[in-house]
Amino acid sequence: MRSEPPAIVFDVRDMASYQKAHVDGAAYLSEDRLLAWMKRLPKEAPLVIYCYHGNASKTFAQMFVDFRYSSMFSVDSGYEPLAAALADTGGA
Repeated sequence: MRSEPPAIVFDVRDMASYQKAHVDGAAYLSEDRLLAWMKRLPKEAPLVIYCYHGNASKTFAQMFVDFRYSSMFSVDSGYEPLAAALADTGGA
């Protein structure tokens, strides 16, 4: 993993939830900003997407896959379990 580029993390919850709390380094992503992000990101960049419970993140991940992004990860359990797991591991 150390030889891989760092993952780009996206939060697809609503803006108020993102502003209240999000994973360190996560960028806010909504449908209206999707195309702009796709224009900026290399197709081989590893992407991690999370939402509330894992449903919306799957949809966004599939959109990236449909546009030939090759390294997509959707967090099944959503933000809270992810944040707790990262806190337990010191954010690593």
